[in-house]
Amino acid sequence: MLIADWVANYLKNQGIERLFVYPGGTIAPLIDSCLKVGIKYECFKSEQGAGFAGLAYSRLKKVPQVVMVTSGPGVTNVITPLADAFYDSVPLIVITGQISSLDLQARKEVRQRGFQETPTVQLTQSITKKSTCLIDEDTVFKAFPEAFSISVDGRKGPVVLDFPMNIQRTEILNGFPAYSEKKLIKAECSGFPETDLVSQIAQAMHKSKRPVILLGHGALNSGKYSEFVELAEKTDALVVSSLLGMGAYDTHDSRFMGYIGHTGHLSANKAVHQADFLLVLGARLDVRQTGTVTDQFVPNGEVAWIDADLSELNSPRVKTKWKVNCAIEEFLPELLKSLPKEAHLSERSWMEHIKNIKDLQIEDRDYSSTNGLFPKPVLSQLSLKLRDIPYTLVTGVGCHQHWAARHLPLSPNKQTLLTSAGHGTMGYDLPAAIGASMASPGQLVLCVVGDGSLLMNIQELASIKERRLNIKILVMNNRRLGIVSQFQKMNWGSDPTTGDFAEVNFSEVAKSFGIVSDKLTDCSKIEEKVNWLIHYKTAALLEVMIDPKADILPMLLAGQTMDKMWMGYQE
Repeated sequence: MLIADWVANYLKNQGIERLFVYPGGTIAPLIDSCLKVGIKYECFKSEQGAGFAGLAYSRLKKVPQVVMVTSGPGVTNVITPLADAFYDSVPLIVITGQISSLDLQARKEVRQRGFQETPTVQLTQSITKKSTCLIDEDTVFKAFPEAFSISVDGRKGPVVLDFPMNIQRTEILNGFPAYSEKKLIKAECSGFPETDLVSQIAQAMHKSKRPVILLGHGALNSGKYSEFVELAEKTDALVVSSLLGMGAYDTHDSRFMGYIGHTGHLSANKAVHQADFLLVLGARLDVRQTGTVTDQFVPNGEVAWIDADLSELNSPRVKTKWKVNCAIEEFLPELLKSLPKEAHLSERSWMEHIKNIKDLQIEDRDYSSTNGLFPKPVLSQLSLKLRDIPYTLVTGVGCHQHWAARHLPLSPNKQTLLTSAGHGTMGYDLPAAIGASMASPGQLVLCVVGDGSLLMNIQELASIKERRLNIKILVMNNRRLGIVSQFQKMNWGSDPTTGDFAEVNFSEVAKSFGIVSDKLTDCSKIEEKVNWLIHYKTAALLEVMIDPKADILPMLLAGQTMDKMWMGYQE
């Protein structure tokens, strides 16, 4: 048995059914060994495609998947999905090929010791939970079980295993460790909350008149959706989320006010700003969530912050009264038990005020005098079609990302959002949609993407066609890099690098890849075209020609408190 054979058997024993790969010479031995034991491979058109597809598959399956790339450019091309997994806390195992360990250990004073060598560990260690070079068989036997454990323990994230080709091809002569019967190791509890601390939080929440619950990505990953509803009802609280927390609470529920922050809902931002108690469950409270005026975050209230990552709690950007280092799934039952049994009622006039702001639906209304297509009518029609349908929403990064998150329905165990938040990666869209479709065969996958983001990984249209995946692609083509263009215009009066792009005919490009497509240019055809897209029997692309004047409105700008948002240019 070769070491590569042992690894292949180990991966199969751990439940890995498929690999996300872009091949190359230094990873070829391991790919061959995996094929021998019956593990499927999914070969993409670039390393980014493989990485983002594996990342999406991991997010939906909630267990780390395996991405394999070769050395050199294979490594550097997969760094972007790696960073995405790291900043959005997605478990992932990335195995990179490497030149011979003998060459790595010699001639250390030269720039490059072999064809396509790059210093993988040094390049990736700051954006992974761990990055290791497998220099001998003992390291291999230790590193693989450790990698799966590390990736899901505490705050999830990626692990890199740099695998020299000669080690892969080394014959095992002295025996090897048996495979553990324990499949993909689950995360261990990050500690139980202190009873006294939970009691203090419960009492403060019960006494509050304007309680708000903020659900972050950690809350979404916990899966405690019914407990969130129970908590909100017991405390008579309003509920908001972060962008990545969208879907942890039904967006159509009367208590849910939207997601907070830079491009969030005005009702959500006002609810947080005016709260007298804010319970933060698994959100980072970063600048995109809180804005820049941190000393005015919840200015007249108290904040309780629960998070599995102690480093986040130890370096807060905003003032917090209670900080609990604990998994959400461990904290919630204790909090629910600690709440007083008597009924609690919040301030009715305040709740009605915030709900009335939500009902106004001011986000992204047509602020222009033109008769062009604007995003809200298109997405509102989509929302009607998708309200009761299980589906996965995947977006790229840009204006379309926030338009989609604002207006499309999401709910626990039924409708899921996959998007790039912390790293904000354009090109996440198509390959992530492919991974989502593989993870949930038969379920509708809607990929909402802008013209700029789509061009980043447009080659993966070929992967959709090859696999006959039923992915629906909505291209919101405004002929500009909208969100950066908006930023440039607001600050410098023009957008020389991001606006007025030469038009790409995406519907024709899709046809050249074998994807059925259509184009929407007329407001009167919105319902007809949207209905066609959703119900077409195979993969389909609808290009929507959005008016270039369409901005993300309102928007929380630097220097604004969360109750104030920029409402657009006055005409």
